[in-house]
Amino acid sequence: MSHAIRANYDQNFLLPPSLEEWLSEDHPSRYIREFVEGLDLKELGFKISITEEGRPYFGPDLLLKVWLYGYFNKFRSSRQLEKQCKESIALIWLTGMNYPDHNTIWRFWKENKGSIKKLFKESVSIALKLELVGMVLQALDGTKIKSYSSKRGALKKSRILEMEKLIDESIEEMEKKVEENEEIEEGEYKLPEEIQDKKKLKEKIKGMLKEFEEARRENLNFKETDARIIKERDGYCLGYNAQAVVDAKHGILVGADVLNEENDERSLVPMIEKVKETTELIPELTLTDSGYATSEQIYRAEEKGYKVLLNITNKTNISTGSRGEEPYHSSNFKYDEEKDVMICPESKELKYKKTQLSKNKRYEVREYKCENYKDCSVRWECSKSKAGRRVKLNPYYKSIKNQQEYQQIESNKEKLRKRKAMIEPVFGIIKEAHGFRRFTVKGLQNVKAQWSLMCTTINLKRMYGLWAKGKIKLA
Repeated sequence: MSHAIRANYDQNFLLPPSLEEWLSEDHPSRYIREFVEGLDLKELGFKISITEEGRPYFGPDLLLKVWLYGYFNKFRSSRQLEKQCKESIALIWLTGMNYPDHNTIWRFWKENKGSIKKLFKESVSIALKLELVGMVLQALDGTKIKSYSSKRGALKKSRILEMEKLIDESIEEMEKKVEENEEIEEGEYKLPEEIQDKKKLKEKIKGMLKEFEEARRENLNFKETDARIIKERDGYCLGYNAQAVVDAKHGILVGADVLNEENDERSLVPMIEKVKETTELIPELTLTDSGYATSEQIYRAEEKGYKVLLNITNKTNISTGSRGEEPYHSSNFKYDEEKDVMICPESKELKYKKTQLSKNKRYEVREYKCENYKDCSVRWECSKSKAGRRVKLNPYYKSIKNQQEYQQIESNKEKLRKRKAMIEPVFGIIKEAHGFRRFTVKGLQNVKAQWSLMCTTINLKRMYGLWAKGKIKLA
């Protein structure tokens, strides 16, 4: 006769259950244990306590397993992890029924954040040894992630300057009154407490303005000065620019970093070099979008022998080639290197006039001016300027031209179309599946460590699927 299965809380075991029987052979916790126990934590720089006296301490391997388990399962706070160490069978198994508290778990992070960043390289090294990384085709992109601090705490530099002016005026007014009243105590001139407080506030404001100058920003949150006001889909927020490079073969991340810059304009070559630093190899081709398409970065990549393929669109600050609908657009002017002149669409020469800094003040551009504009039949169609048409020549024009020609190859067009499908799902997994939309630590170095651990988790999860099927072994 059938009967309901219920818990028997009075049951006694002749032999206690073995920890090894608690989890299936393909459980993620076994995989995490295998990964951590294959690492040389001392070589990676993890703090290892060696003492003959005092209470026993939690080993760095045990605490690292706790953190990796947390990131695998969307627990990223030390208090959540403390709770899971007591409630999750998988984590109880992984820690061998040891129960570190949240202070111990957090202290491990704080003391070892530099070493935690190195775990990403270890995950890539394992993938390389297992031939899961091709280094043939890779995609680079960035995503904006909110900082721990809110933008509501950000102050504008203009507002601080206003405050400084008001305090200067009020201090001056009070000092005049004091002088008029000749307020003297015990033969010495003594400022009233009200003035002293305002002078302390002025010193504080001076310190804040100094931080504005050092950061070269108009907005700062003084609780987290490394964070920046950045634009995301829902508007503006205080956050960071997280970067990642993915390899096409198995979707392994081979480059990761966090920038406190509002855009990607200076990130192309540095991110390729991050890949080189991580893998000790140079990818055959890196794909990326228009946000990285600056003439300077295209030139630097070409100079270093890095093959890149970028989306150069009308929205970028680079000329996209001839525009039929705008016959006198600057892209339709051709440079004659031998004569050092620009040739306009009417086949007339514009002569060199001067060299000046670019808008971003990072390189020099040459300016050419039309001298026959008064007699030109299309002068007002070409330019609304009474002084005639002027055209600037980018010093990296050859690199831009090479990139444009490279894009016209049919096979390259097909590769460029693959970029979104390669990199954007990674950010979707991080933000949607893992719910990682805000950093839980403050400061650029802490943020870099957390992003590195998140990217390490993505790599380990990619490899876990193969490990669970018995296709690879980590050791």
